[in-house]
Amino acid sequence: MSFKNRPLAVILSGNKDLLRKRALVERTQLKNEIIEELSKKITENLFKNFNLEKLNIHLFYPINEKKEVNTWHIHNKLSHRDKIFTSSYNNDSDEWECVGFSPNTKFNVGKFNVPCPIENHKVGFEIIDLILIPLLVFDNNGHRIGYGKGIYDSLLSLTNKNCIKVGLSIMECSNVLIDFQDHDINLDYCQTPSTLHNFKLNP
Repeated sequence: MSFKNRPLAVILSGNKDLLRKRALVERTQLKNEIIEELSKKITENLFKNFNLEKLNIHLFYPINEKKEVNTWHIHNKLSHRDKIFTSSYNNDSDEWECVGFSPNTKFNVGKFNVPCPIENHKVGFEIIDLILIPLLVFDNNGHRIGYGKGIYDSLLSLTNKNCIKVGLSIMECSNVLIDFQDHDINLDYCQTPSTLHNFKLNP
């Protein structure tokens, strides 16, 4: 079953909001069983395409109502590790922090309904070797559209220059190039259910 993004005349204006809204509608219409099936394929192919064994991996956790990639499958395949990393919102500092935690720790729901580990400790983003990134749309240049809050652009700016930036997407690549702004940070790769898109090969 294919869920490739269909080209839209309105996207030609380069309006991210229109593309974002359309992608949200299309994705939320998918049945949970389809999301689960495609998430398992993404997980399987991610582990085939990357040697994750010795890397410090920053994982995002799915907001269920937004029909995001179910990254708990990735979490479970990393459960033998001492530590995984994610971002957790600190109410006192009013910022997102990189935190390390045991795969066996319990989670609660934090800001924006993002699952967060209850027991964790703050670390620097600079120690992350590979960061997995949620998104709504991506194009052939590695540009991405998220929810418009700029959270991941901010987090990515704190990672080291060699950190591998991998988007995870239920949908396939957009046929229309996304408007790129100075603060936007490109993906290095995007893993879909069937394809690893490599943007490091782009000139």
